[in-house]
Amino acid sequence: MESSQGSQNEATQRQRRTSLKAMFLVLVNCVLMTIGQVGGPLLLRIYYLHGGKRKWLNAWLLTSGFPILILPMAFSYLRAQAKGQATVLLVTPRLVAASAFLGLLLGLDGYLYSFGLSYLPISVSSLLGSTQLAFTAIFAFIVVKHKFTHYSVNAVVLMTFGSVVLGLHMNGDRPSGVSDGKYLLGFLMTLGAAALHGFIMPALEYTHLKAGMPITFDLVMQIQFLISMFATLFCTIPMVINKDFQAISKEAGEYGLGETKYYMVIVLAAVAMQLLIIGSIGVIFCSTSLLGGLVSSLLVPVQQVFAVIFLHERFNADKGMALAMCLWGFASYFYGEYRSTYKKIPSKQESEVEII
Repeated sequence: MESSQGSQNEATQRQRRTSLKAMFLVLVNCVLMTIGQVGGPLLLRIYYLHGGKRKWLNAWLLTSGFPILILPMAFSYLRAQAKGQATVLLVTPRLVAASAFLGLLLGLDGYLYSFGLSYLPISVSSLLGSTQLAFTAIFAFIVVKHKFTHYSVNAVVLMTFGSVVLGLHMNGDRPSGVSDGKYLLGFLMTLGAAALHGFIMPALEYTHLKAGMPITFDLVMQIQFLISMFATLFCTIPMVINKDFQAISKEAGEYGLGETKYYMVIVLAAVAMQLLIIGSIGVIFCSTSLLGGLVSSLLVPVQQVFAVIFLHERFNADKGMALAMCLWGFASYFYGEYRSTYKKIPSKQESEVEII
């Protein structure tokens, strides 16, 4: 009896530790998403504000930082090799094909977003980007059969309504020199990017579910490497056609902040956007695509705060209300996930009752 009770308690403790570890990993990936989603668009907008004009270059920067993934992959490989468990390639031909498909979609999504950002301020582009939450929720229900709770529904409604509140005063933030046609085109392209990204996240979760093998850190890194690589290749072809690579040195020489800062902006933007991709895929791997959409929407008003500080964009009462609603919605979803997680783990008292 005591032996069985001890085994049950050990299993319960292991399950609790696993859950806490998963929550910690979700938090770490949320931090990476925050750095990438807040810093990346600011740097990309700075690129346009001071003389940058290459939209395919801007889209290329969204995924071209993928070589930094070699570092964690190499570290994981060396650690596994020391234990005699090293495997060089984990992805199957089916996963390579899926990664190629998702990479092409991500490359197209990057161009749509980059195009919109060239004509819209951060406050407007981030607002439209936040609508991906609604698209993610819809596609998550269709693609991966995600079950909604009243907490997640409450979060989606609050954060979507917060975006609508922000949208009531978008025209007041229109950049000078942008025509009605360009503004409308940027608006539609950014909205299209949000819809496409809303599909990519559940599609990625579906890829993990149908991988046909245990989902490990190494496998996720390799899939992420391939997706970013194919997305970068997708953007590289039109860059070669448009001779964007040859124009970089000329554009740097004419850049408003100087040549050195030009290269700093594009390099840091590439790194920041890769951190965003790492964090996004990490959140999907550790949790769900819907949580990834919620975190992304939560960061919308945070982006606007930084846009006010660094780009001197306006912050009014409507944006403050949207910030409060996004925080409320995210807290609702996170509390719901916390409750559902710990309902599945029996308490010590419950375990003792079952054994007796």
